[in-house]
Amino acid sequence: MTLVEEIISLFNFIGSLVCHRRPDRTLWIGGHYLPVCARDTGAFVGLLLGYVMLLFLRRKEAKGPPNLYVSLIMMLPLWVDSFGQLFGLWTSTNYLRLITGLLFGVALAPMLVYALSLSPLKGRIPLIRKIEPETAVLDNKNSWFDAKALCISIALSVILFTAIIAVTGSEFPLFYWTLSIPIIAGIVWHFFVLPPLLLIVALRKLFRKK
Repeated sequence: MTLVEEIISLFNFIGSLVCHRRPDRTLWIGGHYLPVCARDTGAFVGLLLGYVMLLFLRRKEAKGPPNLYVSLIMMLPLWVDSFGQLFGLWTSTNYLRLITGLLFGVALAPMLVYALSLSPLKGRIPLIRKIEPETAVLDNKNSWFDAKALCISIALSVILFTAIIAVTGSEFPLFYWTLSIPIIAGIVWHFFVLPPLLLIVALRKLFRKK
């Protein structure tokens, strides 16, 4: 087995820890199936896009939560499509799974960062502390990531969706790596780095108080 094949095998293994990886629900890009299914591909790529948007579109002085109405509108299609598929109301498609995952991930990123900034762990989490609000106040109406920023994120999600669809079925390896590396990084960060990091920071804070 070559080094490239070993890396792809490792990516597939990491993907299998959080996703069913059914071939019929997984996109074939760059000569290989992606490490996770179409919906999870959208979610992890969307999360990354959401974090990038926070670097440029967040309102640094604002204290209120991300616009809840637009956030819910963006996240709801994933739940509707997932439960509709689960209960046999309709048969979803990979393209529908991908776009609902993208919208969900983009909306989730600012909500996740804002939620962490409300906790005692504010300012203590590497990477996150660089994009979290200076002050978070739930009942403040001055939204830290407002409707305009979320709408821009929707537009970029649609552009990204179109780009991914355009390369689906391609045999050009660069397309596989361009998507797979961020997906794997997202899995590792959200499932295997962030939770223990939160636990360690919380324990350190607890013992310092004692």
